[in-house]
Amino acid sequence: MSRKRLVTLGQVAASLAVLTLLVRDADTDRVVAALTGASLPWLLAAVVFKCLSLTIHELRLWIALLPWRRAPFWPVMAIGYTSGLVNAILPARGGDLVAVGLLKAELDIPTPQALAAVGITAFMEALAFFVFLLGVLALGATQWEVLLGAAKAATAMSWVTGVTVGAVFGATMLVLVGRRLRPKEEAEPRGPGPIALIRQTIVDTGDGLSARGPLAAQVVTSAIQVGVLMSSFLAIFPALGLDPPLPVLAASGVIVFASLAAIVLPPSMGAGQAATAVFVLGAFGIDEADAIAFAALSWVANSSPPALLGFVPLWRRLGRLPEILAATRSQPGSR
Repeated sequence: MSRKRLVTLGQVAASLAVLTLLVRDADTDRVVAALTGASLPWLLAAVVFKCLSLTIHELRLWIALLPWRRAPFWPVMAIGYTSGLVNAILPARGGDLVAVGLLKAELDIPTPQALAAVGITAFMEALAFFVFLLGVLALGATQWEVLLGAAKAATAMSWVTGVTVGAVFGATMLVLVGRRLRPKEEAEPRGPGPIALIRQTIVDTGDGLSARGPLAAQVVTSAIQVGVLMSSFLAIFPALGLDPPLPVLAASGVIVFASLAAIVLPPSMGAGQAATAVFVLGAFGIDEADAIAFAALSWVANSSPPALLGFVPLWRRLGRLPEILAATRSQPGSR
């Protein structure tokens, strides 16, 4: 059995183990009652918000390509939807590699530029979310201290501030390093290879982050996307009749830790999100049964939109994906 298959089986087994432990210790009757009594209109609102969030994300991928070319809009959107569905199935954002391969194969976008565009899209979303979270922590500082204590509130504020400032500093340094690595016009063109790929990706990423028009558009659309995504999670609370203190902060915590769990556990299994919901929402006074119900509904709200929007684009490309990814790996620096 190949190593890749063993890793996949291990991830599935770990997900099933987590779900089994959660369900075994929970009051299943209360979980079922919460789910059967959930508000369908609020759940549909969560699904709609998630669909809109995904669409804004793919729009931002198109914007991220503008420093190099005005790529055809709808093909980029279809590639983004395909990548989004793969990301919902595989851990560690495996769909991003699919997006890079499809941008190269279908739109002839060089691999370094595709990598830079995908990276900028993800980075700006994360940065916008942490800026949003920093604002939530600052505005609700008093309530946050009452809920979890001054020490934990200070730790959370320091951590989020450090990540946000570090991200801005890192992006600035990347722009400066990219300018230093830019080859001189009279220099010999570098051939394909991993070093050349990394070098050119850094240069292209620096170019993308320093292009004022596209960067301004990224800032605005990233902020809108984060607000819409937050609305998708917030809609789950009234769907279950829950009214936690600081609901925005509670939903933010679920998003952060679920994203970290998705690095290891496939999002499609829902184990990471379920464990995260129990861990985070417990701090906000929500018991385990309601937290598991929250995880189940948020899994539906987060999994169905990628399937709805990405199924047809992925189906049309499914047979070519292995060939596309193999070609991308074999010619990493081709332009």
